[in-house]
Amino acid sequence: MKTYKELRLEFLNMAQRKAVGRRMAQLAKKASTQMKKARNKLRPWSKEKLHSKAQKAVRRFVMQKIAGKNKDLSDISIGQKEKLEKAVDKKMKGGKMKAFVKKKEKQLQKKHKEDILKAKEAKKEKE
Repeated sequence: MKTYKELRLEFLNMAQRKAVGRRMAQLAKKASTQMKKARNKLRPWSKEKLHSKAQKAVRRFVMQKIAGKNKDLSDISIGQKEKLEKAVDKKMKGGKMKAFVKKKEKQLQKKHKEDILKAKEAKKEKE
């Protein structure tokens, strides 16, 4: 799996991002993809996956904080999003953010364990 830094090096412009989104939307409709998702819900996350999810969550939180509580990030323009991402990049470099990511990892892991139990119970009820 690619790390966040590796992904940031592969800069995608907005047209490319939208194309990736359309492709993923098509993939999500496939039965094989849905089966894989259901199977993966029963598995615990690896340390790398947990870390990347925590980083994304913290990044989203910081982005929302910079943009303002009342702003919806999906409604802002592309130029504003790019400026916002650059500002978030600067904020994410500090040691404070690393500690925040670690805290978020613990929260996400706890929540995911609960979700695994719920998914297993739902699977038993189906059978």
